[in-house]
Amino acid sequence: MMKKIFKFNIMKFIIPILLAFLVGSIILLISNINPISAFYNLFIGAFGSGRAFLSTLYYATPLILTGTATAIAFKANLFYMGVEGALYIGGFCSSLAGIYFHGLPPYIHIPIALLIGMITGGLFAMIPGILKGILDVNEMVTSIMLNYVAILGTTYLASFPFKAKDAGFSATEMVEKSAVIPKIFDSSMVHYGLFLSLIFAILIYIMFKKSTFGYDIESMGKNVNFSESCGMQTAKKTIYIITLSGALGGLAGAMEVLGTYKRFIAGFSSGLGWDGLTISLLSNNNPIGVIFSSIFFGGLYSGGAQMELLADVPRTIISVIQGLIIFFLAVDFTVKRFKKIKSR
Repeated sequence: MMKKIFKFNIMKFIIPILLAFLVGSIILLISNINPISAFYNLFIGAFGSGRAFLSTLYYATPLILTGTATAIAFKANLFYMGVEGALYIGGFCSSLAGIYFHGLPPYIHIPIALLIGMITGGLFAMIPGILKGILDVNEMVTSIMLNYVAILGTTYLASFPFKAKDAGFSATEMVEKSAVIPKIFDSSMVHYGLFLSLIFAILIYIMFKKSTFGYDIESMGKNVNFSESCGMQTAKKTIYIITLSGALGGLAGAMEVLGTYKRFIAGFSSGLGWDGLTISLLSNNNPIGVIFSSIFFGGLYSGGAQMELLADVPRTIISVIQGLIIFFLAVDFTVKRFKKIKSR
């Protein structure tokens, strides 16, 4: 049975990717580009050397957190889409902690700044959580709308009240050196936040499998009405789940600010929260699967640069492949829903 489940999950991971690359190959052929050369360079750029793999891990670091954050909500059948907004709020608030807290050693300053990013990301997510849990307001709509508030709000703050005097763009001052997450290797951008991402993904996996809260999340995901009729306080759980999801999103933003940019920059995210959605779907909302899916997506970003440089293929083809993966995952999801409805 376990072998069958394992095989099913692997196929669920591989089939959408293969189909996406197949359609991507057709698009490249129509454009008179050799797909074998393009994807070979993509693979070499992502995994062809130690340096390439470190670059892949660098891109995967925030994705592990945003993917895990989305998986928590999706596991409970809650369509919370606010990870991107939580990432901005957490990133901005942790940057302030990095700028204005002085005289702290790194082993205190870094955890405090990260914790502030987590807390503010969680508080931000609590708003749609409360609206969903108490008033049954659609969490997808409220969280998407709040994303705009977070992105535009932090852009304003980084452009005017907190704008660095010497910056020619919308950004805060640089954080103190004591708040910077150090690199693992000087030759690579990957920093120690990678280990933190892995730890949180594993902890959430253990929570799903071993804790009462994890059981409640799975139970709500299967049938929220049944869970409520069994005495579960689903409203309260909904608030907790969405808040936890936002907290991980806030932590992802804090790590990007403290580990990569060393300051908050308006629009710094290239859609990390939205990528987390695809990664979560691709991994069937399994945090361990999220790690591998994130490395795959990190490879797409890392290898995309080499593909563009050596095979003269626009990096936008990576966005096309990501979109196709979402499309084929959505097809699989729709077919399952149709079968479920038909069996009733």
